[in-house]
Amino acid sequence: MNKILIIEDEEAIAELEKDYLELSGFSVELEKDGETGLHRALSEDFDLFILDVMLPGIDGFEICQEIRKEKNAPILM
Repeated sequence: MNKILIIEDEEAIAELEKDYLELSGFSVELEKDGETGLHRALSEDFDLFILDVMLPGIDGFEICQEIRKEKNAPILM
């Protein structure tokens, strides 16, 4: 597991998660809203998704359902 997508609208939380994961050797990408995050999740290859539940646009539950239709990567919420 090397590449992680974090979809989180709270910048401070997203940056903290990213910093800790990068210190552990992971490559981390950030998205701040549900629509952009969902597009990236479906169009790129990630080994893990970390989703906020309450997001602008599309919420984390809907993103989870859409990812699950196409991919089998782990999802943390």
